[in-house]
Amino acid sequence: MNRATTIAAIAAAALTAGASAQIATFTFSELDGAFSTATNELTATASAATSGDVTRLVSPVGSAQYQAGFAGLSSADVSLSMTLSNITAASADAVGSFTITDDNGDTLTGDMNGQFTPSGFSIKYEGLLSNVVFNDVTSDGSFDGPSSGAFSNAFNNAPFDGAIVQLFFDFGGFFANDFSDTPILVNGFVVPAPASIALVGLGGLAATRRRR
Repeated sequence: MNRATTIAAIAAAALTAGASAQIATFTFSELDGAFSTATNELTATASAATSGDVTRLVSPVGSAQYQAGFAGLSSADVSLSMTLSNITAASADAVGSFTITDDNGDTLTGDMNGQFTPSGFSIKYEGLLSNVVFNDVTSDGSFDGPSSGAFSNAFNNAPFDGAIVQLFFDFGGFFANDFSDTPILVNGFVVPAPASIALVGLGGLAATRRRR
């Protein structure tokens, strides 16, 4: 069974295991995506159209909101970078990292490891996150949305391993050509390390797809 088939086969089981243990989620749409065939690097950064949120699901719950137009107005930012390998017409492995920055410089960071596959007219990425940390850079104890909302960025037992992430974007080719200015959607949820171990045991590469 190849990797893409394995992902599809265990998706429902992994989603069930992860959803029950979620401590935080993040969702951003309209990130500005670019890919270089010279370096096999995919990047996505916040643009004027980018919107989304980072939400804490364990007490005390809260949500940091990023409405369209936030980029460039404060420290708030969203970025990710991935290096692709083993690129074929049907799949590509990818590893990288992401950083989500709040209104005054605190960050949510993590590493990504997974695989891209075609999905209809889109390209889809499913993978696991590791070393996920809320970094209280300013020591203010709060992760603040540039548009509204905030929550305590103090979590027990960090760093977190085993969040699941998914990216979607539309493009008329599977990493055969350079592209830029391509809208990208990213969804992810964060789970504690014990849940991560269970997901890895399942082969857990899956995610919820949530379009805004």
